Amino acid sequence: MDIAWVEPFGPVLPIIRVHSVDEAVKIANKSNFGLQASVFTQDIDKALEIAGAVEVGTVQVNGRPQRGPDNFPFLGVKASGMGTQGVHNSILSMSREKLTVINLK
Repeated sequence: MDIAWVEPFGPVLPIIRVHSVDEAVKIANKSNFGLQASVFTQDIDKALEIAGAVEVGTVQVNGRPQRGPDNFPFLGVKASGMGTQGVHNSILSMSREKLTVINLK
């Protein structure tokens, strides 16, 4: 199923039948892309386990992938994205932090 392994830049939802959560995570992590993923479950512990296992920049639990408020980082991993976007992260990427320590007597 080629559509699951390319970035189609359109409203496409490939569906792949799996027999376990582990199999689903392995298939998801085979992708060269890693922008966002969704997990649908009422078990918050399972949701957090899956969120930690999938190789993506953002995981939505019981929601669809979307762009959050500007103060949320928007990032991808693998071949998705180049760095982190969002107001805070954009300012950080254009800044250089510097620490100055003054010992007063």
